[in-house]
Amino acid sequence: MRTFWLILVTIVWGSTFLIVKETVASVNEYLIVFIRSVLAFGAMFIFQLFKDRKKLFNKKAFVYGSILGVLLAISYASQTIGLKYTSTGHSAFITSSAVIIVPFLLFFFYKSKLFRIDIFAVAIVFAGLFLLTYDFDTAINPGDLITIITAATYAIHVVLAGRYVKKSETLSIITYQFFAASAVSLIAWLATDHSSIEMSIKAGLSLLYLGLIGTLFCYFITVWIQKYVSSLKVVIIFSLEPVFAAIFGYFIIHEILNTKELIGASLILAGVIIHSILKYRMSKKLKPENS
Repeated sequence: MRTFWLILVTIVWGSTFLIVKETVASVNEYLIVFIRSVLAFGAMFIFQLFKDRKKLFNKKAFVYGSILGVLLAISYASQTIGLKYTSTGHSAFITSSAVIIVPFLLFFFYKSKLFRIDIFAVAIVFAGLFLLTYDFDTAINPGDLITIITAATYAIHVVLAGRYVKKSETLSIITYQFFAASAVSLIAWLATDHSSIEMSIKAGLSLLYLGLIGTLFCYFITVWIQKYVSSLKVVIIFSLEPVFAAIFGYFIIHEILNTKELIGASLILAGVIIHSILKYRMSKKLKPENS
């Protein structure tokens, strides 16, 4: 049953690339980020008020959550802007490469040991990124370049979140993360878009889905499930997110990856999965690293 929830979260996350791509065609990108963040924040805040009000009003959680929220807003915004110019499959596979960036961030900033598998996996993923994103006739798609920012900020988010949750209350950090993401995206929206809000019913429902299902629901399930399921199983199932994104893109808006792009996407997926499996096995043999 827990595997079912993991797969469901992966499918939902895969679907959000299509939802965002269709919504950003008619709704300001920063407004999309604001609405999905503020919906998640509102629900989390109410939940925390009833669950444990004392833990909610925590200075450390506010500071840590705010830092993560800024990174989350940048990640969401760059991904949303990138989807204006690139396909759902491209966006999802590039975003998934964030997993490979994490060991290098830990090495450069926290002196964690870097293993040969990290370098090997990065080589595979970068080869895949090149084949997926580089068009020999028209050079690199600007949407792909913007989405690389998503992968980088998400990797930083993962590293910091892993450290912050050990120092303060997890749910409070998540609540303030959504609050900060809401504030940053609201400022960006007000600064860049002075037109009146015009939104179709479909766009409104899409934003509700992104905020309550694609963001809040998935965060809750992820936090809950990782208490009972091995990290290897979680990472491998979550690695299928770009595959589901590409499937949604193919069947609903008829996006197609050519042979070169399919090879590139396969290399990225292989690099992420191989890296996750081998690092998990190493963690069982070695003492925990400073990460």
